[in-house]
Amino acid sequence: MRVADNRPRIFQGSRDIVLSLIVTGIVMVGAVGFTGMCTYNPGAPEQGQVPEIDASTFISMEARGMDFAVREPVTPEGWVTNSARRAVVDDTPAPVIGYVTTDSGFLQLTQTGETVQDAVEGYDGRWRDFSESYDLQGRTVEIYTSREKEVRDLRVLDLGDARILVSGAATDEEFNELLSAAIDADPLTSP
Repeated sequence: MRVADNRPRIFQGSRDIVLSLIVTGIVMVGAVGFTGMCTYNPGAPEQGQVPEIDASTFISMEARGMDFAVREPVTPEGWVTNSARRAVVDDTPAPVIGYVTTDSGFLQLTQTGETVQDAVEGYDGRWRDFSESYDLQGRTVEIYTSREKEVRDLRVLDLGDARILVSGAATDEEFNELLSAAIDADPLTSP
C-alpha cells in the first residue's frame, strides 16, 4: 500500500479535479439541454416586436395636470411610441414620451415649464455645457453636451409657453423630425 492512497480526496492530484469538473459540466449541459429552456444561437440577435403604448391618453391626462402648455407631436409614419412616464425636471413634474424610429433609433421627448437653464441643469443631474445652436423652422434649437461619454447630448427648444428637451440615440434628421413635430403641434391645454 502506498502512502498516496491514504490521502484525503482534497489532496489528490489536479487530474482528478479536472476529470470531476468535466463530468459535472457534461451532466449539467445534459440536464439543462433536456429541459428545452435554453438555446444557443450564434450570431447577431434578432430584433423583436417593439411594444407600443397609447401616448395620446397619457399625454392628454398629463396636460390637464400641468401648469404649462403640453403638446402631442405627430411623429413620422413607422415610428413607434414605446414608453410614457412622468419624470421630474428641476423638482417639477414633466411628461416624457419615448419613440423608436424606423431606423431603430430611440428618442425621448420631455416637456417642462422650467426655464431653459433650469431644465438643462435639472434634467438628470448630469452636467452639460452649451455646445451649439441652429435654426429649425424659425426657432432656435440649443445643443448641450457633456465631457462624460455615457451622458447623452440634450437638444432644447424653447416654445415660449414650454420647453422641449430631446435626448436619445438617433440621426440628426430624426432629432429634427421630432422637434419639428413639437413645433407644429398645438398645445392641448393653455397654462
